[in-house]
Amino acid sequence: MIIHRIAKQVQQKRVAPYARVSTLAEQQEESYETQINYYTQLIDQTEGWEMVRMYADPGITGTSAKKRPEFMQMIQDAKDGKIDLILCKSISRFSRNFAEAQQYVHELKSIHVEVWFEKEGVHTFDPNSDLLFSAMAAAAQEESRAISENVKWSYRKLAEQGIRHVGNNHVLGYDEVNGKLTPNKDAWIVKLMFEEYAKGKGPAEIARILEEKGAKRMRSSRRFSSSSILAVLKNEVYVGDRLLQKNPPQNYLTKRPDPTEAYDSKYLSGDHEAVVSHDVWDAVQKRLKKTEENREIGINHRSTAHFLYGRIFCPECGELYRRFTARNASGPYKTWRCRGRVNSNGCCSRHISEAELLDGITAALGWKELDESSFDATVDKVLIMPDGLQVVMKREEMSA
Repeated sequence: MIIHRIAKQVQQKRVAPYARVSTLAEQQEESYETQINYYTQLIDQTEGWEMVRMYADPGITGTSAKKRPEFMQMIQDAKDGKIDLILCKSISRFSRNFAEAQQYVHELKSIHVEVWFEKEGVHTFDPNSDLLFSAMAAAAQEESRAISENVKWSYRKLAEQGIRHVGNNHVLGYDEVNGKLTPNKDAWIVKLMFEEYAKGKGPAEIARILEEKGAKRMRSSRRFSSSSILAVLKNEVYVGDRLLQKNPPQNYLTKRPDPTEAYDSKYLSGDHEAVVSHDVWDAVQKRLKKTEENREIGINHRSTAHFLYGRIFCPECGELYRRFTARNASGPYKTWRCRGRVNSNGCCSRHISEAELLDGITAALGWKELDESSFDATVDKVLIMPDGLQVVMKREEMSA
């Protein structure tokens, strides 16, 4: 009789290590590359294991899974049946958010994917692992909270001393030299923004000018946007001042400002060398405030808008007059109508043709002709009365 020896068949387990390093200190102690090398060697030397691939998120917070693309890809691959076992150095590497850690572990268990946490010795298929895992995950979240509180405390103490470093969040037009903000080669970009806006140009037009002059953003190859220009125009740092602790501290889990958290702001005047003068700064802030007030009452200026737009009002309902094209026997013509009446709010104010409107304003001002720049500088608004016009002058003009 011939006896055949049959080799034992070992079912290959598809293994995926996950690594995350979030701070420089951790990189020094336990580098990203070290974790990759360790897990690659471990899987190669373990019978019945085969590497799916390494999933790793270097330099990313562990409190939000959705901000870790490799982690989310690993979860998706597990759901797609590509992974049997996930290896992780510790629960804190997997997640510092207790609720998220439990959620993903339970999801993985429901699709028969196990997770091994080496430091804590927790294997999620172990019947006794749930209680231990919950305690360890809660401890990891508490550690993250404690770190966050320490950081916020240090920021508060520095703010009390009038110190706030810009760090990696560089400010356009400035470098931090020996703890002090100093204008750099890009300061001209900021000056141009302020000066052109003070002259009456809009953010979109300023962006076009900057592009023509070859101005570059700090962290993007795209042209300056209107929103980025407005952010610069509202930043007190360019007049030489600093507002420390502008926003509430971040929530350690969401990484967003927490409106429920108390904080103290501190304004420092003359903190460093200014890029723009106080006169230019004040003119820009005045225009920004006026623009915001106009927006609240429905006035949204565009570069193509008529110069009277936002100045013509109804005394009956207080609504803005808008410009329309109408037609009569002679053809099309421009007319101005109360927005309230157009929207059927019960207002009975009259329509007025643009020709009559322009003639009426010119006559009320006693001018020979209507000059746009002079009108903008002297007139606050025009009220369309039942029997004529009422021109309301700006306060500066009235006091003069």
